[in-house]
Amino acid sequence: MNAVHALPLQPEFAPLANEDVLDRIVDAFHDKMLGDYRVNRFFNNKPAAEQSAPLKALVKAATFKPADQDIDWTTLLDAYFMAAFARNNAKPSLVTGNDFMFLLDVIGGEQPAKPMPLCEAHGHLLKLAPNDSHYDVAMEHLTAALQEVDASANLANRLLEMGKNARDGLLGRRAA
Repeated sequence: MNAVHALPLQPEFAPLANEDVLDRIVDAFHDKMLGDYRVNRFFNNKPAAEQSAPLKALVKAATFKPADQDIDWTTLLDAYFMAAFARNNAKPSLVTGNDFMFLLDVIGGEQPAKPMPLCEAHGHLLKLAPNDSHYDVAMEHLTAALQEVDASANLANRLLEMGKNARDGLLGRRAA
């Protein structure tokens, strides 16, 4: 389970993290992401509810995972990336960022590391070349969503820690 770091929820805080609170956090976060010009280009044009439903399932699995239960993280991730980022209706581009990679040889630049997708559908997002600045925007919106929903400090810290731990994997920088 390299993709998602499920941190065990302390039993005394479990009642504070009910599914309704998580749904509201995900909805607020997703609305902020879709409304932000810095990152909304990454998302497809499916309805927001259709895009966020698999994210809710992923967050709930990571939050409420019993210690003895195996979860198919790849399937959960694939469902989310497919719903939110896959471009099944986009026209192919005649010019992509990779079309000019040969210029690195001309100017003596370094070849960027090849991104490692977490699952098959994650490749759709990685083709758009998200970077740390985009991830910082996501963390900014997660923090704002947690404040908007008035999540408990314990739940907020847990979700922010999960977000921090997922940075390299979601940006395609995980180890092979």
